[in-house]
Amino acid sequence: MSNSEVHMTTKLAGPTTSFLPFNRGNHGAKGNPSHPSGHKTAYLWEEIWAWDGWMEILGRYCVGKKDKKQQLGSYLFPRYHQLDATRKLVAAILEEGVGSTSVSARRDAGSKNKYLIQHSAGSGKTNSIAWSAHFLAELHDAEQKKVFDSVLVISDRTVIDSQLQEAVFAFERTTGVVATIKGEGSSKSLELATALDGTKKIVVCTIQTFPFALAEVRRLAATEGKRFAVIADEAHSSQTGEAATKLKAVLSPEELAALRDGGEVSTEDLLAAQMTSRASDVGVTFVAFTATPKNKTLELFGRIPPGGTLPEAFHVYSMRQAIEEGFILDVLQNYTPYSLAFRLAHQDTDATLGQGSIRASEASGTVEPILDDVDRSAALKKIMGWVRLHPYNIAQKVEVVIEHYREHVAPLLGGTAKAMVVVASRIEAVRWQLAMQRYIARRGYTLGTLVAFSGEVIDADSSPDPFTEQSKSLNPGLKGRDIREAFAAPR
Repeated sequence: MSNSEVHMTTKLAGPTTSFLPFNRGNHGAKGNPSHPSGHKTAYLWEEIWAWDGWMEILGRYCVGKKDKKQQLGSYLFPRYHQLDATRKLVAAILEEGVGSTSVSARRDAGSKNKYLIQHSAGSGKTNSIAWSAHFLAELHDAEQKKVFDSVLVISDRTVIDSQLQEAVFAFERTTGVVATIKGEGSSKSLELATALDGTKKIVVCTIQTFPFALAEVRRLAATEGKRFAVIADEAHSSQTGEAATKLKAVLSPEELAALRDGGEVSTEDLLAAQMTSRASDVGVTFVAFTATPKNKTLELFGRIPPGGTLPEAFHVYSMRQAIEEGFILDVLQNYTPYSLAFRLAHQDTDATLGQGSIRASEASGTVEPILDDVDRSAALKKIMGWVRLHPYNIAQKVEVVIEHYREHVAPLLGGTAKAMVVVASRIEAVRWQLAMQRYIARRGYTLGTLVAFSGEVIDADSSPDPFTEQSKSLNPGLKGRDIREAFAAPR
């Protein structure tokens, strides 16, 4: 510990001891802000080491972590922003109450009962959600009355996200208080009715089941006076099936157009659509976790600070702080757009990627008549989408990417270095993976590849069957393993 920063560890192991930052953050950066006492780290003994605060951490936050053999290996200890966010969330809900009793009260309440937690990648968001879910499920007011009948947690995959599910169940103090809704076997409505009848404190569902769950929560709140907390992780959905039809029913024409171009439905889209369409949600409190909130999410869930004009998140752990503290890498330091790499590789020519062909088309008059009849930006977006997905274009890019990786990246880190390719949509990810597999097989290289995306992807040009992460044609090496486990293995 210095006068400006705090690092901590939960286990001393000599020279191999690992210390992690435990700082409040300094206006979005690492470190700590000024303190009236003159010591920037005064919060440590004022908040953390105070006997009641320390007992709370040991009694409620510390969770044992078991290995694959179910042996206790370590304990989970909260980082400062996790501790701060969950404590402030609980305090605000106790102060502001749950939902509003009338439309006018709801209007006067402004952004009360809606909490936006903006935590960057690398923040440990999964654990923050798990702590929040359990604390709200156990929350009692000053009169010792239970605040919420149930807490609904929305996860992000057709099969409940294993990481979030593991965390929620790992934090369970009493067996049987957590239920998952997958919509398998019996109807979703029956599963939800059973789970939300009061016997389950926490109900975890997928984004596909979310519209059904939210409708049931609202019905029970309106007709039976029950009170619920809805915690939404940033999540994306596939575009198929009955649930997807219900999801799309609440989206705007612009969002539907984006879906047709390969976009995805997110919990932000759904929550925004649902909140916009309803004047009140009596007995329902919403908590949204996201790393990069959209403008409409900030407008609906953000709070205008005193003297301010623009809505802000209820709690923030910034990407800058996560980068500076070493929890995530600044990918922009090593980011090369394909168009730039292409130009660098062809400096002796006037070749460009995509834009040249569009300009040439305009000059020849083949595109201009279309652009006269439709919005120019929409037409160019459609054209570039077609260009990005064209097999020849992908094949050319795949060759550049793989050969660059073999020459410049693979030898790094003692020959264990890996690389990531980021594309614009899930269907593009599927086509890239298939193209890379074909190129690697044709050249006889011993390289492994993995592709990660949520839900199902339907691409009739590649296969009559839907693709998922577990599809053998995409990730033959998974063999039922979680993709995180496969990625951690040697390449």
